[in-house]
Amino acid sequence: MDKKLLYKMFEGRATDQDITQIRKWVNENKHNRVILSNERKLFDVIQFNESKEKAVSHTKKISFRAIAASVAAAIITIFILYGVSYLVDENATTFVAYNTVTVPAGQRVELQLADGTHVWLNALSKISYPVSFNGKKREVFLKGEALFDVAKEKNKKFIVHAGHCDVEVLGTLFNVEAYKDNEFSTALMRGSVKVTDNRNPDKYVLLKPNNLVNLTNGKLVVSQITDLNPYTWKDGLITFKNISLRDLMKKIERNYGLTIVIENSKWDHYACSGKFRVSDGIEEILKALQQDAHFTYERENGNEIHIR
Repeated sequence: MDKKLLYKMFEGRATDQDITQIRKWVNENKHNRVILSNERKLFDVIQFNESKEKAVSHTKKISFRAIAASVAAAIITIFILYGVSYLVDENATTFVAYNTVTVPAGQRVELQLADGTHVWLNALSKISYPVSFNGKKREVFLKGEALFDVAKEKNKKFIVHAGHCDVEVLGTLFNVEAYKDNEFSTALMRGSVKVTDNRNPDKYVLLKPNNLVNLTNGKLVVSQITDLNPYTWKDGLITFKNISLRDLMKKIERNYGLTIVIENSKWDHYACSGKFRVSDGIEEILKALQQDAHFTYERENGNEIHIR
């Protein structure tokens, strides 16, 4: 197989005839699939390095940018788990290369998809998306939390598969949170989206701007967004209003890659509000909360904090 043809596909310039030729070659044996995977990884490394050197990440189909300005690109390459997979359908009519980006605790990442869609990934999140959107739909797969600013393509719907639910849009700005299959929410800031419970395809809701839908007891429940501050996480902020200390600690765990154990049940009903920058650090945040809550805490084993 001519490697130039493979790189042509990686760049999204391959014709249907090219794809057919590559598909047949891939199906011949396992060795060819290994070669394809290795060439793809090499292509991604070259592309990423060029984007750093030229500082023109907006021109690349796959580009990463640290949300926190203090995090260098070299560090991002260490912490982000990045992979490529290839899917061939049973009828041998479709050949699709998928990128997968996994963000560990304490990190946030922005990336741009091939169609120009911007995606901000929160900590402990994973997204898989095609190298190029050649079909009739643009489909991505999410586990965790992400904010999408979808590029408009009137005749090509954008679909986010997240847990038990699918979010379908044409062009809009919305936040999806689905860290677990039975936990799902979508908040719409701009445009319109259709949210479907994929276990019951006939059950769906249409959201308008400033609407929020939650999967509650197996049902999609729509409510009004009264506070947009929680969605400022993409800017490196931890913003909260009238939430329990226990729920707040769950957010902080994701941001700092820590385990926080609340040992005193009296904090289960304590509601707090505030705003911090992730860059403030966990110690500063806990000290500030102590001013009102008057709890004590102790750090054990480096990554575990006990609140009493």
